[in-house]
Amino acid sequence: MLDFEERAMRNLVLIAGLSLLAMPTFAQAQQTERGEASYYNSGQSGHTRTKSGEPVKPDSNDAASPNLPLGSQATVTNQKTGKSTDVRITDRGPTRSDRVIDLPKKSAHDIGMEKSGTAPVTIEPKK
Repeated sequence: MLDFEERAMRNLVLIAGLSLLAMPTFAQAQQTERGEASYYNSGQSGHTRTKSGEPVKPDSNDAASPNLPLGSQATVTNQKTGKSTDVRITDRGPTRSDRVIDLPKKSAHDIGMEKSGTAPVTIEPKK
């Protein structure tokens, strides 16, 4: 029978391994991505926190990505308007599988998708 310390260590290794499986790979984080962007409602401001622990701020350039590492930066370009904005990844999302990034209202406005709510975009990670 395993003692408490051995069980605790095995559980820690298991949890760490599962966490690593859920993290984006370096290759995923460096690839240009194309897909549909959405933006989140300003009603969330101050009431929720991002995965990085920061409050949601619709007037910032913080964004949510399922693939880019937290704290990384990327340029998001609206394929219809050609307008771009730089964002910092502070959260995970979008929750819908058909979307590749969630932008705050400011960034959505910057690339001309505030009225439509969604837009086809290109996401280029910064190195």
